[in-house]
Amino acid sequence: MDNLLSISEAAALLKVHTETLRRWDNEKILTAIRINERGDRRYRESDLQEFMKINSKLIKYEQKIIYKGYEIEWYDNAGFKSMQANFGLIGKLVVKSKEIDFVGFAFTVSALTLFSRTDQEEGVDDLAVKKIKEYIDKNKIGDGDIYTFEFIGNAFIEIQNPNWWESKYSKALVGGLRIEASHSCPIDSKDTGWRVILTFKSKNGGVWLSTPFGPKNDHIEYFVWIDSKELVSKGYPNTAKGAEVLAVEFGINRFNEAKDRSGNSSITEIREKNSAFINGQWIKDSLLPERI
Repeated sequence: MDNLLSISEAAALLKVHTETLRRWDNEKILTAIRINERGDRRYRESDLQEFMKINSKLIKYEQKIIYKGYEIEWYDNAGFKSMQANFGLIGKLVVKSKEIDFVGFAFTVSALTLFSRTDQEEGVDDLAVKKIKEYIDKNKIGDGDIYTFEFIGNAFIEIQNPNWWESKYSKALVGGLRIEASHSCPIDSKDTGWRVILTFKSKNGGVWLSTPFGPKNDHIEYFVWIDSKELVSKGYPNTAKGAEVLAVEFGINRFNEAKDRSGNSSITEIREKNSAFINGQWIKDSLLPERI
């Protein structure tokens, strides 16, 4: 006689959440048998076994991967999807733990790459998960960070602030504090330089909020000016996104060198609110050239 499983038992068999089964039932993807006046859900074990054979990928993208205390799951439960205005695919995953609320990973693969990999045994979704595990192993993830990758030479390579990623560029400084490029623009029509506004963000009740800095906590925005020649000499593209990467890199270094009496990095020890990268060096506030 075919076993009837409860929704919890069915979820354990498929390794998905009970809410996933409720959604699949409502969407007629996997219909449950209703019993008693309350309408409790039950599932035939044979039906579940058949469903697993036919819908392995659907189940795979609904499952949480537990790895070294972290939960890894697909952001939209769909694996890789077509990118708007691009010939390729994008896959997004989320990582969580007891200490970390959210870390995002985004992976892109060009259409030509997909065609060339038709005979490859390992799929790009498995390679994406493998890359995340690599970052966990190396302790490279920070709360609130988003890591972006492109598939190059048969592997996923991290690309800082790529053109296809539209969210604001930011990086974790320490637990509960991060730095963000909140706005960027060229200083003239010829793109001879860039202005990037940096803000510090601290977590309050699970929300990242702008945080004042300086000895009196009276500064909100830190202005960074970058000469386009210096940007290119550092290997970054002469674009707003390239300027944001270099500005955030500067902000991280500035935070690390701003020590309090206890020797800890602190944004209250950042006294200026302007810096410029000109002639191979960073200069601050009153020393800034008149042309910027």
